[in-house]
Amino acid sequence: MASTEEQVFLGSRNLPYPGANHPDACADWDYPEDPGDGRKAVEAAELHDQPARMSTYSDPCEIARRALDLMFPREEDSDDGWSTWSAREEGSDDDDDEVDDGQGGKGVDDCSAHEGGDYEEYDGNIQVVPAKTNCPGELYPKSEVEAIDRKWADRFFKQIVEHAKLCDEIMALGDDDDTPFPPSPMKVFPEATGLCILGLRTCHHRVYRTHDTSTTPSTLGYREPSHMLQIFSMRLSSFEPTYPISVYGIFAIRDYLDRRRNYVFNRPRDDAVTIEKQDSFVVPLCSPCRGMYVSDKALVEVDLWVKKEGDESDDKQLFSAYAEIDVRAEANVMFYTRISGDNCNLDLKFKVLSESVEAVIQVYAKVDHPHHVRFTAFSTGYDDYPHRGVVLFDDKLFGDKKMFQHIVAVKANEELHVYLEVNGSVFQWTFQDEHVGAVTSPDDSIFEYGQFFVRVIFAPKDCQ
Repeated sequence: MASTEEQVFLGSRNLPYPGANHPDACADWDYPEDPGDGRKAVEAAELHDQPARMSTYSDPCEIARRALDLMFPREEDSDDGWSTWSAREEGSDDDDDEVDDGQGGKGVDDCSAHEGGDYEEYDGNIQVVPAKTNCPGELYPKSEVEAIDRKWADRFFKQIVEHAKLCDEIMALGDDDDTPFPPSPMKVFPEATGLCILGLRTCHHRVYRTHDTSTTPSTLGYREPSHMLQIFSMRLSSFEPTYPISVYGIFAIRDYLDRRRNYVFNRPRDDAVTIEKQDSFVVPLCSPCRGMYVSDKALVEVDLWVKKEGDESDDKQLFSAYAEIDVRAEANVMFYTRISGDNCNLDLKFKVLSESVEAVIQVYAKVDHPHHVRFTAFSTGYDDYPHRGVVLFDDKLFGDKKMFQHIVAVKANEELHVYLEVNGSVFQWTFQDEHVGAVTSPDDSIFEYGQFFVRVIFAPKDCQ
């Protein structure tokens, strides 16, 4: 008979995420003060010297099957001035080399497609040639398979149980209380799973080709609506004793369309993000190279560091992990999840939007006087408040030209709103697929702050 913890875990698989619809406390970006910190709640997952890992499907080996079935249920040239923004257009460079800064992949050039590799086609789907891998499974004896998977499962069970207890405490406060639910624990993989140790093709290192640190091509995508991942925010609750701190590294998604990295955070050491105080540690995200496509699962790869005075040898690693986004039937639900570590927690907000397409947002600005401007995007399914959508740009703007591009997921045939906030004023552009240009645009009062041109291209790619 399953233990109490196992029963709680197994039951939790079919429960909705309580944080999806409960009111959030922080007016800034819906992030509460860490509920688990004050209550000695969620047990942090262990950090490893090497990245943590993931598993996916069942395996004929009975030992691995018993452990993994418990944790994871099985399931059967242009004249418009924008040419430099598309890797498909003349003049773009898809062969930029990876930036080697001596830290094992801590910084990578932005969105350059590294062609080549060892993919093979099998029944129309990209599969992995198993000969090349960075999987450390061969370093472990096969006799430890069951013990390693059991330890992994037990640790995750404890996190699920503690999360459930916190949610029960909050629900007991009643409907009038605005205490937000804590983030749910993500499945963070140990250095090697049973599938890794057994050397099986379904090991996540082989499935997602984790040895390949190149960037996914920006030319991939679908015209037809698909399930797409949209990440809204990433927040790091660090336990550093002093602030400010500077953080650099990567956060990337590997999806079913292409196993290579698709960055949503990518900062080399010499461009580290400075965090002034602990309660505002919202990490600025970059645009992915392309839309992120998720049928049921995707792999998260994170490698974050704190920059210290001196050279790189003095830097402190915050995270080195692989984790799994496992959504299955949970489309159109806001996920608020956590990767726990010994030194900090990494909290994510994301959705998998059903029947969605890529929207490429391009912005041009000419500003005669310095202004702090904030561009955000909002569409159906994002959130209940438009200015808490996807942050496109949030910084000072000054000069003759300022261009940027950001790719978001938008539900098919829905409107996409782009907001500009400057000096307390808000201006809005509205776009919709199959409409030429903006459906609505700001009035002439916007010229008080400068000249702004916004363009949106819906579903520009088709690799089917």
